[in-house]
Amino acid sequence: MLPKANRLHQDKDIKRLAQTGKTFFLPQLIIKYLNNQGDYTRFAFVVSTKVDKRAVVRNKLTRQLRELSKEFLPRIQTGTSVLIIAKKQALDLDFDSLRKQLDFAFSKIRIYNKN
Repeated sequence: MLPKANRLHQDKDIKRLAQTGKTFFLPQLIIKYLNNQGDYTRFAFVVSTKVDKRAVVRNKLTRQLRELSKEFLPRIQTGTSVLIIAKKQALDLDFDSLRKQLDFAFSKIRIYNKN
């Protein structure tokens, strides 16, 4: 599980990020990101009922995305807010493919550390 400091859980913060953040589109995911001028990198995840009606399936996808974001957390610049929105095509990906898609997206939008 992500540490509490790295979770973006207030509704107003998520809505602000969704409205004003920069967007990167993949066939399986939409990634919105914004500098938050804070000390932490924060993540939020959205898997709507349009993806699948069953809560078990949506929760599994959310858990996978949360675990992958925890894996990428040390490499991402501090002070970045990231919103990951899953699309229906994300259900077709296994865990490793999902990892590759997120790695590709994070490198394209240049939120990795400059090391």
